[in-house]
Amino acid sequence: PPTLRSPGRPGELSLVVLLPALRRRLGLLAELHVVKAPARECSGLVLLSSCYRTTEQLQQFFADARRRGQYPATYHAVTVGVPAEAEGEIRARLRWQQHGDTTVVVPVPAPGRRSLARKEVKSTLTRYRVLGAAGGCALLQLQPRT
Repeated sequence: PPTLRSPGRPGELSLVVLLPALRRRLGLLAELHVVKAPARECSGLVLLSSCYRTTEQLQQFFADARRRGQYPATYHAVTVGVPAEAEGEIRARLRWQQHGDTTVVVPVPAPGRRSLARKEVKSTLTRYRVLGAAGGCALLQLQPRT
């Protein structure tokens, strides 16, 4: 779920707290380790391993890929509307905003220098490629860079 933290805080429900129950449910003898999990604010694939050495090697792979500017995460989305360019980059500035009981991410068209310096607003970059289009809709391949 989008609000489930991976490591979590003491006494808080988290992915790590649920791993022993998941291991028992799957009938595994070895302890489960989180290789990669999405940030708390989004949902997505969680990569687990029952081998600590494999976990370390995969975590190092992802860290090295990020340092080299290679981002192994690729997503697909169907959009209403087709981008004018077949390939390109989407640059956006985003921040957290409270809406009732929920905190959501919203775009910030023109953030001030202070909000960027205080990291209240995050600059993002996503590369996209149109894989196909029909009926005014498009299938996009998305690769977040930041």
